[in-house]
Amino acid sequence: MTSSRRHFGNVRKLPSGWYQASYWHEGHRHIAPETFQQKADAHAFLDAVSAAIGRNDWVDPELGRISFGRYAELWLAQRTDIRARTKEYYGWLITNRLNTAFGQRELAKITPVQVRAWYADLAGQTPGVARSAYRLLKAIFNTAISDDLILKNPCRVKGGGTDRVTERRIPDVNQVTALTQSMPEQYRAAVIVAAWGTLRRGEVLGLERRDVDLVTGAVRVERTLHEFHDGSLDLGPTKNGDPRKVFMPSSVMPALEDHLRRFVGPESDAPLFTGTTGERLRPSNFWVIWETARRRAGLTWVRFHDLRHFAATMFATTGASTKELMSRGGWKSVAMVVRYEHASDERDALLAQELNRYAECANVLPLDKTLQPDRARSAHDGGGAEDEVALTPPLTSENDTDSSGGETRTLNLAVNSRLLCH
Repeated sequence: MTSSRRHFGNVRKLPSGWYQASYWHEGHRHIAPETFQQKADAHAFLDAVSAAIGRNDWVDPELGRISFGRYAELWLAQRTDIRARTKEYYGWLITNRLNTAFGQRELAKITPVQVRAWYADLAGQTPGVARSAYRLLKAIFNTAISDDLILKNPCRVKGGGTDRVTERRIPDVNQVTALTQSMPEQYRAAVIVAAWGTLRRGEVLGLERRDVDLVTGAVRVERTLHEFHDGSLDLGPTKNGDPRKVFMPSSVMPALEDHLRRFVGPESDAPLFTGTTGERLRPSNFWVIWETARRRAGLTWVRFHDLRHFAATMFATTGASTKELMSRGGWKSVAMVVRYEHASDERDALLAQELNRYAECANVLPLDKTLQPDRARSAHDGGGAEDEVALTPPLTSENDTDSSGGETRTLNLAVNSRLLCH
């Protein structure tokens, strides 16, 4: 075996004919994790390590030898800043989607090629889960970089964690009414507060008597109910952590008042919706009730969360600003609001009728039915002034005696009339 000394590190030739690089740093001897067929490649490795030390971004390769599964376990245990339900979902993704591919691998040895192959396979089976798992994987590796365990993040799939927002069909007013009527009487109010108050399912099931103000017509949204895979329940804060007050349409308040009178206990903290045992209704049990109702209504394609989409769309059609919509729905980003706004044929027809008010003011007239095609051509070709006036009546005033420029004045007619019709 031979070796060669350089200014930084050491390269020696192994009995196999390959070369091994090693170096000392901070009192410890480090050996390159791989051997090199060419001596120049070993020297290049040492040069790269030397440069990294000079830039203060050197990473101890020994630290990166912790398995991904172990590091992910520690990462999740230390995340005290996320909600219990989110933490449970992350745990499920780590166990069932990340560890199956990377659990036994050393953290520092997971490559972009391996991540890309894993993502392509998972996205071909469950695209939505693949995007969530990829975002989690990338977050774990970002923390590993902060912990100086690795130098670069191997998650480099372009758009891998980006949700594909598609325009989803939402129910109309008649369909929401049908779904409400298909629910058992004691649960119809759940559809009402979701469809007209923009509440999430967990927020609906977390409501209590004290949250409904019959005087002002407002519903206070302070908590949300979650059910874990082990059957336990968690009554925690709303998704964004902030309570909000939602004013309901006055026409639905009698139904809420009737619900309070018939199905809710007198205590201020009595749940609005209870199961057969009198306890707070579980999300899993409510799903069975909702599934039965939408089948009875012949609307199996409607998810309960679609009622929130419906509510956001209806509220937006009133002319509410984006900030007002964000406040009502409990959203903190404009991007989330956009996901919940939907166009509809009914709204388009209504807006067209609003446009009609301006069209009437603009005095849009049909062509004279007696006008012959040759006369129309003559007017277009610069024919007689009489024909031109028939097609585009000029806007006249006491000071307007010039008969030229009729086309320009006609173009301004719609603009002027819009201002005059306010």
